[in-house]
Amino acid sequence: MEIDGFQQLDLEKSVPSKKTTPKRIIHFVDGDIMEEYSTEEEEEEEKEEQSTNATLDPSKLSWGPYLRFWAGRIASTSFSTCEFLGGRFAVFFGLTQPKYQYVLNEYYRIQNKKSDNKSGGNGSKTQAAEVPNEKCHLEAGDREYGTIQQDTAEATSQ
Repeated sequence: MEIDGFQQLDLEKSVPSKKTTPKRIIHFVDGDIMEEYSTEEEEEEEKEEQSTNATLDPSKLSWGPYLRFWAGRIASTSFSTCEFLGGRFAVFFGLTQPKYQYVLNEYYRIQNKKSDNKSGGNGSKTQAAEVPNEKCHLEAGDREYGTIQQDTAEATSQ
C-alpha cells in the first residue's frame, strides 16, 4: 500500500524524536536568545577524544606495551619541558626581538625626510614615527655612522 506525501509527513511528525539539548545558549543584551546545537561531526569528534583520552592503567599492561607507554610519556614530558624552557630562554636572552629593526627604522626615516623635502613648502609636514628602542638618529652618509672619523685616526697616529 502506497502512502502519499501528505500522510507521510503527518507520520513523521507524530513519531517522537529524541530531544536535543543546545550546546550553548547565548543571551543578548536586547533580550534575544540564540541556541547553538552541535553537529553530528562534532559529537563524533568528542566521542573519539574521550576514547583516546581514557587513562591507561600501566599495571594491567604486558611488558611491551608497558615500556612503550612509559617511553611515550617520558618523551612527551621531555619535549614539553624543553619547549617551555626554550621559550623562556629566548625571552631572557632577547631572541624574540628583530635583529635589524634599527636599519629598517633608519630607512623609513630617510624616506619620510626625502618625501618631506620633495613636498617642499606646502605647509603639510608628516611627522616621523617614533621608535621607542632607538637612542638617536644618525644620517646614513654621516661620518659617525659606521666609520671612524679621519680626525681621530690622524690624532692617534701622531
